[in-house]
Amino acid sequence: MKPLTPLPTALAALALLALLSGCAAPPPSPAAPPRLPAAWTAPQSGTQALQPDWWTPLGDPLLGRLIERAREQSPSLAQARARLARATAGREAAQAALAPRVGMELAPQRGQMAPPLHASTSALWTLQAGWEIDLFGSTRASRDAAGQRATAAQLTLDQAQVSLDVEVAQALLAWRHADAQARLAAEDQTLAERLAAADAAQAQAGVLSPAGAALSQTIAAAARSRHRVWQEQRGVWLQTLAVLCADEANTLATELSASPAPLPVPQALRVETVPAELLERRPDLRAALHQWQAAALDAHAARLDQTTPQLSLGALAGRGRWELTSGTLTGQVWNIAPTLSLPLFDFGGRAAATAAARATEAEARAGLEAQWRGAVSEVEQALLRWHAATAERVDAATTRQHWQRIAEATRAQARAGLASAQAQARDQRNLLTATSAELDAAREHVAAYLQLVRALGGGWQASATAAATAATAP
Repeated sequence: MKPLTPLPTALAALALLALLSGCAAPPPSPAAPPRLPAAWTAPQSGTQALQPDWWTPLGDPLLGRLIERAREQSPSLAQARARLARATAGREAAQAALAPRVGMELAPQRGQMAPPLHASTSALWTLQAGWEIDLFGSTRASRDAAGQRATAAQLTLDQAQVSLDVEVAQALLAWRHADAQARLAAEDQTLAERLAAADAAQAQAGVLSPAGAALSQTIAAAARSRHRVWQEQRGVWLQTLAVLCADEANTLATELSASPAPLPVPQALRVETVPAELLERRPDLRAALHQWQAAALDAHAARLDQTTPQLSLGALAGRGRWELTSGTLTGQVWNIAPTLSLPLFDFGGRAAATAAARATEAEARAGLEAQWRGAVSEVEQALLRWHAATAERVDAATTRQHWQRIAEATRAQARAGLASAQAQARDQRNLLTATSAELDAAREHVAAYLQLVRALGGGWQASATAAATAATAP
């Protein structure tokens, strides 16, 4: 078979069209931060910066082990990793759409086309190629949008890890708080029941009124109730830890009992950045930024699909064999087929798709700004809570120290015969109440620290994720 004469001209035209693909409009620029305050309004007194292993200064030896275990076993992180794998595959598929497609086909055939004709046999194998030439950048915009979503998926995984780390810390420290309160409540219950028994004996002897004895019984019942509540809370937080770490509750209970630790006294964090720089500190904000960029690229691609032509190129080459009544023919076959499609009129379908993409982009941009402003508010609230909790913990410790001195004085008076056993027990109960309040203040103090850690982005490092995503970018 002779080659087609206009082939060089056709190839030259295709080369010219391919050069036009460099005329695509540039992708949208990153979103600028909204108008945010230039400085934090909440007071700051931090001395240490937020480190990747922010839990180490808390001094709980079990916390780091539980965080690592949760990272390895958590189903929520496994889901985030699966979403990242799906987004990465989508990016690779979008990148592949820019390259030619090559395939091979083998097609033997035997049949009779019409009754007067004899049956014939043919065999044809071909190597086929197709290429959607991205003249104006629509496919590249879709590829870049897929890349932005893959980056956002990586950042979402980072955010899920930050949240998991903080939740594990919250659950562990809440369990330690409930465990300490349960032990105090057990001691308080013993003292309350001892007072109730002594008052009942005095009432029976006529020294105390029945109403006073009944009041002591009521106080003892309340002490038993508090003990049961704290035992329940300890069990609730144990189950929460088991879910977060994807571990057995019985194993965790043994591990917790073997490594007792008091509630830590965290040092204040130094908030080094201004509000507008939170983007570099929080993976969820960077993920929202990349999601907006993906939506903007989708809108860009939809507009190009609506207004620009699409060019595709198909070609095949192969060899065939035909057995006919007149003899057998063999030879080479080839074909080249460029196709240019122009959008003319589709009753508004493409225009509607472009409008929908633009609305999605506007929604993503508004969501990014709302998330940005919300992050600033979260840091401000965490700072306020931290300072209030710090002062409350100091006051609670001072109150407990006063009651401890009172209880020690009453104990000394009881040894000298100047105070009754009932007075000593009551002052001891007051000391337990003050100690319980100090424990509550300590937990609030730690909770405020963890809230600030979460608001600042945990131990996530922007540079590490940026390097990882750059290494996998197309």
